[in-house]
Amino acid sequence: MVVGELTQERDLLILGGGPAGYTAAIRAKQLGRNVTLIERERLGGTCLNVGCIPSKVLAHAAQERTRLSHLTALGFSIETTHDFGQLASYRDQVVTKLRQGVEALCKANDIEYVTGSASFLSDDRIGVEHGHQFDTYRFQDVVIATGSHSIREESSVLLNAEQLYQLQELPDSLIIIGNDYIAIEAAMSFQALGTDVTLIADGFELDTSLEKELKRTFKKQKITLVSGTVTTITPTDTHVDVTIVKAEQEKTVQASYLFQSLPRVANTLDLGVDRLGLTLNEDATLVVDALGRTNFPHIYAIGDVTPGPQLATRAIHEAKRTAEHLGGASPDTTIPYFPTIIRSLPPIASIGLTEQAATEGGFTVQVGQFPLTANGASSIDAASGFIKVVSDAKTSLILGIHMIGDGALELAGTCALALEMAAKQEDLRFPVQAHPSRNEALTEALEALVGQAIHLPPRQQAVFSNT
Repeated sequence: MVVGELTQERDLLILGGGPAGYTAAIRAKQLGRNVTLIERERLGGTCLNVGCIPSKVLAHAAQERTRLSHLTALGFSIETTHDFGQLASYRDQVVTKLRQGVEALCKANDIEYVTGSASFLSDDRIGVEHGHQFDTYRFQDVVIATGSHSIREESSVLLNAEQLYQLQELPDSLIIIGNDYIAIEAAMSFQALGTDVTLIADGFELDTSLEKELKRTFKKQKITLVSGTVTTITPTDTHVDVTIVKAEQEKTVQASYLFQSLPRVANTLDLGVDRLGLTLNEDATLVVDALGRTNFPHIYAIGDVTPGPQLATRAIHEAKRTAEHLGGASPDTTIPYFPTIIRSLPPIASIGLTEQAATEGGFTVQVGQFPLTANGASSIDAASGFIKVVSDAKTSLILGIHMIGDGALELAGTCALALEMAAKQEDLRFPVQAHPSRNEALTEALEALVGQAIHLPPRQQAVFSNT
């Protein structure tokens, strides 16, 4: 390698160009800091390039595929074939366009962008290696936003999340092990496009009503749902066998590929943080305070390199908070509600306490639920699902809102705002909603809390009250 002759002086370094890194860079620059952003691969990080965006392109294609049957009801005659290779090409086009947009934003904000692998040389110096070039930078402050990675298996039939969404051909069959949003989305997306999917999961950590509807949907979509303990995974050159045991009964399933949704590993150990003396948790995440500060007051960490849900939404939120602190502001350090968003078919949005969690938490729980089949807008496009509101009967405080059905993603923002503002039943019932729209279903779920939903028979509303 060629070592730079001089150590270059910099104000604020940000390590990592994913959602956390580039968001922190832009916000810090907006507040007057001189920012140098260092990324070893491509701007946008795992999320944009091989994670969130590619998976959502596939989910979008699957959603459009499921809508074809409704077009027949509307009078359209359509014969379709699907070219997965064309979908892969479109996926890559979307990723490239978004990455170019991030690059343009960094340039427009006059952010210095450096490509290379960074590591700490001391508590105020970073070395950056790029090919044969090695440069050193002395900084005033640094933010570690290097994200996380999935474990990669040696077998070609054992896929991690990134490999799953970089496939160039549609698998004939796929086994998925997992109960998180990634597993659910993958199962429904690949099945809708023509893959024979087996999902191995014992539960989904959702509200009980959502779980029941989700399992019903799996059955309707012909996704094989298997519960039990996985005892062996046997890959070959052409397929994989998975053995599951439940109630002393053994079952083996086979598929072309296996995807197992596992926790991601924080990208910290190759940064030299151990030499530096930064405090690490057992899972290699960095210990930070409410502002993202490590045990070194000028070294910060945000996103997947810190404890918490491995979500782009959390990374972006923490990026803005820490950057605002570094820019001299006084950000609110309250941990916000992070909605559970699943781009399943139909989509799911869940925020706040589930009915069971609220009951276990000692609340006097009141529940209102409204089916989308009774909503005008949903009936027009043959949608199904429901909205469920969990409330404290003593105070009328909204504790949680859970929805499965088209429109769930769009309503998630409204639900998050309501919980952040500590809304009560009357706060959400009062605003007038567009007609016909799915927003009206939220109003009626709130009205069902007190047995006053207009488009539900009284006997059905009584079922949903649990005071």
